Amino acid sequence: MKKIIKEIDKKYLKSIIHIIYFNTITKLKRYIKVSKITKLPKNINKNFSVNSRFIFFKAAADYLKVNRINGVYCEFGCHTATTFRIALKTIGLPFRPNKIHNFYAFDSFEGMPDPEGIDQQKIWKEGMNFTSLEKFNRLVKNDLHRIKTVKGFYNQTLKNFNLDRGDKVAMAYIDCDYYSSTVDCLNFLNDKLLHGSIIAFDDWNCYFSDPKRGQRLAFDEFKNKTKDKYTFNEFYKIKSGGTSFIVLEKEKIGQEIL
Repeated sequence: MKKIIKEIDKKYLKSIIHIIYFNTITKLKRYIKVSKITKLPKNINKNFSVNSRFIFFKAAADYLKVNRINGVYCEFGCHTATTFRIALKTIGLPFRPNKIHNFYAFDSFEGMPDPEGIDQQKIWKEGMNFTSLEKFNRLVKNDLHRIKTVKGFYNQTLKNFNLDRGDKVAMAYIDCDYYSSTVDCLNFLNDKLLHGSIIAFDDWNCYFSDPKRGQRLAFDEFKNKTKDKYTFNEFYKIKSGGTSFIVLEKEKIGQEIL
């Protein structure tokens, strides 16, 4: 009887050791992989604007995970790489049931163009929000293997640029301030969106929230232009003045998507 008990104890001990070892190694591997991702901005908990965006990205990451939406991330306007770093550290984490496999950074990397027409406002000036490509690459250096930068003004670069391997956009973050620039971004995204994609507008409340200016006007025109193809549901308001929408392909509404 004692021999049997010893054998049982031995097997039980082996099982416990195996479980502890397996869990420890798994957690260690996960920690090492996550630690290699670009760090979050240092002011994330002290700056209202940055923290508001961080909270939004965490909600977006959870949504994309729950709905198993795979694809790429596109950001238009990458000054200081703040939201880009947040994206890498939220929707870009490993060991998730969905995968965001490429991160596209679209920016002039020369600052903003001279505002003209309805894009003019006291706050904006030519050359504002300038982060060089070299500085951007330094800020996200740990993730350069999965980042693609597209340098230039949108009216020159977007019409001739295609995503890799027929990639589709799981999430787009539009932070380019002007109506004209937002129009270029939305036209680029038109045939690259998924059923369930997120489109976020960082500057939704600029221009006094005037529906006939800025990102509000650009998105309203885009909705009318694509009304036979897409519908858009409000997703999450960004407390710093932005908002976001879920894209639904009309032909897929009410259908089982596997």
